[in-house]
Amino acid sequence: MRTTISRGIFATAVGLVMAWLVLPLRTNAQGVLGPIHVEGGLVTGTPAWTWGVRLYRGIPYAAPPVGNLRWRPPEPAVTWSGVRVADHFSPRCMQIDDIASGNVGAFWDEPGSSAMSEDCLYLNVWTPAKSADEKLPVMFWIHGGNLVFGEGSEAVFDGAMLAKKGVIVVTFNYRLNVFSLLAHPELTAESKHHSSGDYGLLDQLAALRWVKNNIAQFGGDANNITIAGQSAGSRSVAYLMASPLAKGLFQRAIGQSRANFGRLPTLAEAEASGVKFVKAIGAPDLAALRNMPAEDLEASLAKTNPYPGEPNAIVDGWYLPEDVFAIFSSGKQNDVPLLTGSTNDERSSIGSPLSFGADVLRQIRQSPKTAADYHVWANAQFGDQAENFLKSYPANSDAALGKALHDFGRDAVLDTHWTWVQLQSKTGKSKSYLYLFSHVPPVPVTPGVMPPVIGAIHFADLIYVFNNLHMKDSPWTDVDRKVADITSSYWTNFMKSGDPNGPDLPQWSAFDPKDEKLMNLADSPHMEPVPDKAGVAFLSSFEDRLRQAGHAGSGIK
Repeated sequence: MRTTISRGIFATAVGLVMAWLVLPLRTNAQGVLGPIHVEGGLVTGTPAWTWGVRLYRGIPYAAPPVGNLRWRPPEPAVTWSGVRVADHFSPRCMQIDDIASGNVGAFWDEPGSSAMSEDCLYLNVWTPAKSADEKLPVMFWIHGGNLVFGEGSEAVFDGAMLAKKGVIVVTFNYRLNVFSLLAHPELTAESKHHSSGDYGLLDQLAALRWVKNNIAQFGGDANNITIAGQSAGSRSVAYLMASPLAKGLFQRAIGQSRANFGRLPTLAEAEASGVKFVKAIGAPDLAALRNMPAEDLEASLAKTNPYPGEPNAIVDGWYLPEDVFAIFSSGKQNDVPLLTGSTNDERSSIGSPLSFGADVLRQIRQSPKTAADYHVWANAQFGDQAENFLKSYPANSDAALGKALHDFGRDAVLDTHWTWVQLQSKTGKSKSYLYLFSHVPPVPVTPGVMPPVIGAIHFADLIYVFNNLHMKDSPWTDVDRKVADITSSYWTNFMKSGDPNGPDLPQWSAFDPKDEKLMNLADSPHMEPVPDKAGVAFLSSFEDRLRQAGHAGSGIK
């Protein structure tokens, strides 16, 4: 009798415990812990590394752009049966894997995937939502890499810490270099839009549409999406703001460390460059080109440059009907709140940040070495405007050369963001917020690396924006942790409301063309005037001259 009663009590207790354990799973099955339904089928994710955040890796947002889909706009993702376990990142898109250096290694050397493939159009979602009806703001992050390398699963882009601040983070891959930017008359002829090139940008658009259509299943607000990116990702943000195809797909924009308001290549110019490329690699026709192994096509880039100037968007008449500058100047952009800026030491980094001259900073790194060489260089690059350039960035002695080059490198990038907020303030109704990130990370100079890592270099702000100091074993201080918390709070506040301000944060005023102040994200963030307004104004006017003279891509030769 006692045994029977004991067994009954035990069974009841076990039943209650099991019911308690199962109940949350049943509840969560209706929310974001899944499986949840997205375009293509059912997916389930895994816990992120930090408590309370769910991570979905490698969800296809488009069909693999292989075979006959190479150099075509992205098609919808192929459907699957059963539940797709989204527990690993997809391969990177095809790229020349040569970016490893001491510079990049200081901040950006942890790829999410070591594999490369044309089958790469996948995205990743970090969500803190407990149910599908929370309507959290969404960050749509576009990776950089000059449109020729990079990936959405880079370790520094891990979205868990931003998710802890109440936003959903989405990263993704898009086609790069020749797989993205090849234009050709045969490609244009087969297009119902009479365009070619910009395929990687169309991938970005497809990923953004996927987020718009599916993010509610992850607890996100489809009507509160912030497009954000750094370097080429920042240029892509400007392209999306300018593209009529992106209308209504996002509500805010963040651009970090690079914009391009110079004249972009026309479709005809891009087609001509594409014809030269195809001839150089010996492909008889488009069918043969599509049949080439991806690795061979990638390797063929060493033979010729398939882009007119530096890799850039093409004014193809469809994705971009006009130059970005022309679209903003006439008020045709997608008018949303904008947060944008650059770092204080941009020139101490890989790649060139100049929108009007991709080769300029590369030449600066190699020369000039003396003040006399600097004057010769300035005359060669700026022609009849050299005197004005040298007034803005004087170097009358070898000792003064370092500051002149530093200030020019800083302003050459800041100018593009200054132009961005100026245009937005003239033709848009939404507020803009301008910044300069000048906090210096504790990263030692790497011996033997040229140029050395010095100061707040290009992409040094990323680890602070994502609040991911834990990703690098650097000697972080309390100041670093404070700057990371403040910066990530500004970014997430902006995603939530279009205004970066919040409790216990230094006040960040919207950009006003009357006083032209910016937020200096220094050890102690504060508002201040643009650091060298005269220099920035000169560079802006010189860029106007290049644009009017018809220079596309890299204007300074």
